[in-house]
Amino acid sequence: MIPLTITPDVGQTPWNDVDPNGHGTLERIGLLRNGTANGRASVALVVRFPDGTAVIAETTWRLFNAAARALAASPVVAEEDPD
Repeated sequence: MIPLTITPDVGQTPWNDVDPNGHGTLERIGLLRNGTANGRASVALVVRFPDGTAVIAETTWRLFNAAARALAASPVVAEEDPD
């Protein structure tokens, strides 16, 4: 299994192991059919850094979907204005 830590409020539980000034921009997201060794779908994301370097991050669709549901249930999302 691909490890993934879900943090519902990074402001209250900061990621102290990551440089806050070293972030990139999420540029693309897509699904890969048969993206895992077991033939399951996976999600790929492209993150671009200020120097132009781009990296691909990947996780399983199941894990991404579970993370999205968990984040959607957080108090931070409840504070957002509905569109």
